[in-house]
Amino acid sequence: MTPPSIWQDIHTRSPETLAELAAKHSLHPSAVHDCLDPAHYPKVEKFGDTLFMILRYAEPDAPADADTLLSLTRKMAFFRKEGLLLTLHRGEAGFLKGIDSMPDADLQLFKILKLCIGSFKPLLDSIEYEIDGVERQIFLRKLARGEILRLHRCRSKLSVVKRLMLHTTLVIQSLSTLLDEPHHPLIRDLKENAEAHFRIADELVEDAQNLLELQLSLASQRTNEVMRFLTVVSLFFLPLTFIVGVYGMNFKFMPELDEKWGYPAAWGLMIAVSAFIYIRVRRSGWLSTN
Repeated sequence: MTPPSIWQDIHTRSPETLAELAAKHSLHPSAVHDCLDPAHYPKVEKFGDTLFMILRYAEPDAPADADTLLSLTRKMAFFRKEGLLLTLHRGEAGFLKGIDSMPDADLQLFKILKLCIGSFKPLLDSIEYEIDGVERQIFLRKLARGEILRLHRCRSKLSVVKRLMLHTTLVIQSLSTLLDEPHHPLIRDLKENAEAHFRIADELVEDAQNLLELQLSLASQRTNEVMRFLTVVSLFFLPLTFIVGVYGMNFKFMPELDEKWGYPAAWGLMIAVSAFIYIRVRRSGWLSTN
């Protein structure tokens, strides 16, 4: 006769189903209440002989614009009793498919916990790829209008992952006081994985922030170049406009208007003023493109 499986994976959204499980396995009402909260952060508690945990895993089908806790991740609850492990979750958890039931509930628990934490690696890899793409476009001066919003969204996603990994690390660290000494190497392994994801997310947040600041600096530089060009144009045309305005006045007694040399003299004056401005502007470096 085949022995009953120690691991039961339950995919449900029904409070009635949870109530039935609570009655069947003598689960604590507080833990069942936490299972009904879809936005709950990772936690760990022990009720008598029952170890209760909540961990979050990355939603594989999250939309591209998802940048919140509920849209990026799903919650999974764990109830570990003697010879029994229950996992409860609302969304799909593809990484659980094909997992064999192990003979030890604790080993089964650690295996699934590691998969939950590991589910964030593809998300971090995709965000890193997006940030690299935006960086190339910034340096090539080909940044599209929506790319800054995309970069900001990446930073929001990374902030969610950072908070989750911080909570997850603390939860895993608490396991060392709730489980026996033989499990401590497995706990350290889980903690190292969570800390590694936290460090990656932290570095990517810094990269995204640096790119945002770089884009703002480049935009400010382009604005300064435009203002410099307009200033140079103004330097040339303001004196010339003044000269033309003076000799365009309709006064009767303007001696230069009756002189034969009046017209060429006006041209000579304007050319001389333009040459003087050009020399001064060039010596000041305002015509440089660097």
